[in-house]
Amino acid sequence: MAKRLASRFYQMKTGHCLTGQYLAWTTRRPDATCWWCQYKVQTREHLFKNCPEWKSQQKTLWATVLETTRKLPGPTRGRAHTNIAELLADEWCSQAVIQFLATTNVGKTAGPSMAEDNEDAASKASEWEARDQAERAWEREVEAVSLGEE
Repeated sequence: MAKRLASRFYQMKTGHCLTGQYLAWTTRRPDATCWWCQYKVQTREHLFKNCPEWKSQQKTLWATVLETTRKLPGPTRGRAHTNIAELLADEWCSQAVIQFLATTNVGKTAGPSMAEDNEDAASKASEWEARDQAERAWEREVEAVSLGEE
């Protein structure tokens, strides 16, 4: 398992993960709204069960969890009767959760606004590169003119 994926998995387990609810609590986002579907509060529960952005991955996750826990003694873990804390605490479900995280951006990015910030930074960097290139071209012209006059 890659380090970044493992990090996301353990952040999900502890609740210290990139969700709207957590980021609003830490004041890194203005509100807890889901940046994928605009639901009022983006929680682990929402992302693993209800967010329409990850619907097909959720189906796969819960089918795998149900199949895995059906074979074991104890409670069968179904989508409707399992809260996310229980899911993340169950070692038999870890592989299904890791697969879900690997196939989604859940816990990976803090939404489109962060991507926009990165694009702005890249745009500013390319603007500085263009200015730098123009300045170098002007210096070459000045040098060529001064060499031609000598």
